[in-house]
Amino acid sequence: MFVLALICLAGACLQGGVSCGGGVCPSGHVCVSHEERPPACVVSTRVNTCGNGVVEAGEDCDDGNQVGGDGCGSECVYCGDGKLAENEICDTHLPVTISCVSLSYDFGRPGCVSSCDDLSAIPCGSWNWRRQERATSQTLRAGWSSRQAAFAVGEGGAIVRYNGQSWEDITSPTSEALSGVWGSGPRDVFAVGSEGTILHYDGHGWHAMPSPTSRALSGVWGSGPRDVFAVGARGTILRYDGEGWQAMTSPTSLALYGVWGSGPRDVFAVGARGTILHYDGQSWQVMPSPTSKALSGVSGSAPHDVFAVGVHGAMLRYDGERWQAVPSPTSKALSGVWESGPENVYVVDVEGTMLHYDGDGWQRMTLPTTLPEKESWRQVRLHAVWGSGPRDVFAVGNGGTTLHYNGQDWRNMTSPTTAWLGGVWGSGPRDAFAVGDHGTILHYDGDGWGDMGAPTPDVVLTGVWGSGPEDVFVVGDQGTILRYDGHGWETMDPPTSDVLLTGVWGSGPEDVFAVSAEGTILHYDGQGWQEMPSPAPEASLSEVWGSGPEDVFAVGAEGMILHYDGRGWQKMPSPTSAWLSDVWGSKLHDVFVVGSEGTILHYDGQRWQAMSSTTLITLNGVWGTGPQDVFVVGEFGELLHYDGTSWLKLDSTTDRIFFAVWGTGRSSLVVGEGGAIYRHTRTELPR
Repeated sequence: MFVLALICLAGACLQGGVSCGGGVCPSGHVCVSHEERPPACVVSTRVNTCGNGVVEAGEDCDDGNQVGGDGCGSECVYCGDGKLAENEICDTHLPVTISCVSLSYDFGRPGCVSSCDDLSAIPCGSWNWRRQERATSQTLRAGWSSRQAAFAVGEGGAIVRYNGQSWEDITSPTSEALSGVWGSGPRDVFAVGSEGTILHYDGHGWHAMPSPTSRALSGVWGSGPRDVFAVGARGTILRYDGEGWQAMTSPTSLALYGVWGSGPRDVFAVGARGTILHYDGQSWQVMPSPTSKALSGVSGSAPHDVFAVGVHGAMLRYDGERWQAVPSPTSKALSGVWESGPENVYVVDVEGTMLHYDGDGWQRMTLPTTLPEKESWRQVRLHAVWGSGPRDVFAVGNGGTTLHYNGQDWRNMTSPTTAWLGGVWGSGPRDAFAVGDHGTILHYDGDGWGDMGAPTPDVVLTGVWGSGPEDVFVVGDQGTILRYDGHGWETMDPPTSDVLLTGVWGSGPEDVFAVSAEGTILHYDGQGWQEMPSPAPEASLSEVWGSGPEDVFAVGAEGMILHYDGRGWQKMPSPTSAWLSDVWGSKLHDVFVVGSEGTILHYDGQRWQAMSSTTLITLNGVWGTGPQDVFVVGEFGELLHYDGTSWLKLDSTTDRIFFAVWGTGRSSLVVGEGGAIYRHTRTELPR
């Protein structure tokens, strides 16, 4: 048989074959040769077809399939090799250098799809809460999500699913109202509702599960696929063990509305008349409650950090020892709560309000306030809030309302002035100062901005810096220097009064520097201000910043960069002749400078280098939290962000001129033309 096979291969079975290189192609094949590659046999019907395993004209590669992301793209061009081929839009191993703003989003860097032939908008985000296209007109009362999928349920058995881009209506096996949903993963999701309804989703469809009760069920939560709890009317508590649902002994006959736990031996349930129950793995026990108000929801991030909310603005927090009432900013009925961490808690009420707790206090978030289309006269009523993480939060309500939040808030704050604001600084997120023309000095206390009154109403104030909330310096024209002690402003005596002071910074209350448009450099040592010798007394300076008392930078006209080392000022080699307007750094060897014509420079401790800013617009201010998280502002509402890879444009939603930016932690402030004050808030810093 082996000899016969060799004979067959030698020619008997190749009648009608085609000679190809050193061999012969079988019948039905053709010999293909392209450029310098060796000839190969291809089925005649698959010539010039991607996926035939032979590299032909117009192809960079052909690995025998049309699956992208394996080094050869779905169109048979190189993909994922870290090089951008001629026919590729992007490469999965290269960062995309354009901003998500070009894809009609507000922030972010697009990704690259696995085939390298299109950009992915999945990493992109939008400011604030955004209304999503609804998939149902039914009221939605609960939701759950993972990073792969999200579900929401509601009246009439409504079930909708989010696929990462849009919501879709899912066939439901019931018409009963659904009020709770939770899953261990995208293919293991439970929903509960009226008449004891329990549904399960297995990744293919929803199915009714046998239920041991006919009482209404309000909430569901689990620690895993074989450990799920449901609560409801008359103190009903059910548990699922992976095989079936059983009723648990409940210490109350009062209605339970919400359930959450940190694990199988640490579960909380809340309900009518302030009821709070706890399960320790053995039994349910009633916990002392500081309220008699009905509690509608419970959520936590750890066994010692749990929130519960209810009617009349009731807010409670558990610290692992006991429940305590939390001062509430509202008296409205709170319908839902979700917590991803002790500094990131969301609460909604039935009148459409969203509250956010950042660890310091509660803030009201900006929301779309009306329903779309024919129902636009109706107010949104929110019933639930939840998320898969700080950058992926949902809320649902009446009329099929679905809202989504990407974790970043950009808000035009109410300003008490129309004066142009040129400087901003603060000691914390609830203590900030802004200064501008007409001697304007504003103060932010965490609730709003107020005018502090102008001790020098005819002076343009340009810069502000402080060592703390009760030690703040302000500079301006006519050599003006003001100091705030926590009670009021006093005028300090400068060594010269015929200069325009443009910037101020210090390492402490007895080590403060100020620079002027005339090239003057001043220093305050705790006793008085003195003029310092300058290596460029003719240079117009615009700003000063340092990492410490022996590492201070000053920048100005014609690319001027000066450095102070604790002994004296020296000129630094500069790669530009542009006007430099601001300087900031995260540390000694990581300093940024911005200026005219889109100029951005970076200092690494050895030398200054120009960075690609993607803009020619004049840039006025720079600030950041670290070397891979830096913001720049400028004319025409220019707002840029550096993530350690490249500068990306953000949508500032305005064309007003921005002059300065400052922030602390997750919150930053931008000020500018006509009293403009914008606040940028993030639920978490970049990793």
